Amino acid sequence: MRVLGLPSLYKQGPGLIDGMGRETKQFGSRPMIVCDAAVRGIFEDRLGVSLVNAGMKPYFETFSGQTSPRELGRLAHLAVKRECDFVIGLGGGKALDSAKVVKKETGIPVVIVPTIASNDGAASRLAITYTEEGRFIGPVRMENNPDAVLVDSQVIINAPPRFLISGIGDALSTAFEAEQCLDSGAENFFGARPTRTALILARSCYSVVREAALPAMASVRKGVITDAVEELIEAVVLLSGIGFEGCGVAAAHAISQGFSLIDDLHGNLHGEEVGAALLSQLVLENRSMDFLRELMDFYRRIGIPHSLACLGLNNPSPEQYRRIAEFACRENSRIFNMAVKAEAEDVQSALEEVERLAGEF
Repeated sequence: MRVLGLPSLYKQGPGLIDGMGRETKQFGSRPMIVCDAAVRGIFEDRLGVSLVNAGMKPYFETFSGQTSPRELGRLAHLAVKRECDFVIGLGGGKALDSAKVVKKETGIPVVIVPTIASNDGAASRLAITYTEEGRFIGPVRMENNPDAVLVDSQVIINAPPRFLISGIGDALSTAFEAEQCLDSGAENFFGARPTRTALILARSCYSVVREAALPAMASVRKGVITDAVEELIEAVVLLSGIGFEGCGVAAAHAISQGFSLIDDLHGNLHGEEVGAALLSQLVLENRSMDFLRELMDFYRRIGIPHSLACLGLNNPSPEQYRRIAEFACRENSRIFNMAVKAEAEDVQSALEEVERLAGEF
């Protein structure tokens, strides 16, 4: 069986935040808006006016910052207590994931409104959970993809460039992981085989990012929206999101999850970690050194971390390499979606090779 999931509605363009009441009135009249304190401070008045003008009674709830089981349970309880009839996830990946879990637990529709494009999770049905200390737990799945994903491109480019750069890192991995899943016969996140559509989207994502990222980031730093900017945002949010979920992930995501075990690697963005870990996957794939050097140079020009040192871990010890590698190769890890051998010793060697190559830059 082949399965592909898609959001019911995707819209992208400048000014969507100011029209949020009009865009979401089909879902209800008592929205719960889940966002962190910083995002709430920036957008509460602006978003609230749009929702109230559409005849709604919005309820803003501040998200603690971590998608821990306790916090997710608290938010779902409040949505029921306040009799909310839909939920808006506003902010970065963890706030959006929290809103998805509210939908899963309550059954009310969810509208995803990213204020940054730091990863490709917005359009997917997945929410990633962590302990309150930030250790990776695993994914939670909604029954379906979000009811709507609304992306205000002006809001995205107004955010610090680091966030979109992180999204580029996440998006770059999508096609490579998709190819490994296809070659190995692995299942996607629907427990099925990838559709041809999902594979085309994953491959297109890589092509768009390589073509658009450099001119787009130059425009972003000037605060200007261009076609390249819109194409890059779409690649990060939509193409990569549908591509990874519809095809599956492999070593890049598995290795990046191992970074959570190392204290010096805490504080990095998901896409920064996946982008760096992708290089180790490519070593596992036996990609040519010329290709790896060219891609590392692209990373450098964009500003994507290309080593553990760039992520904050200078001179990693053999023990640290081993801990990351063993976690990446734990039971039921996505690393076993690889079509090539990827045992712990192989992953450790790949991590070490990436650090050696990074030393050339």
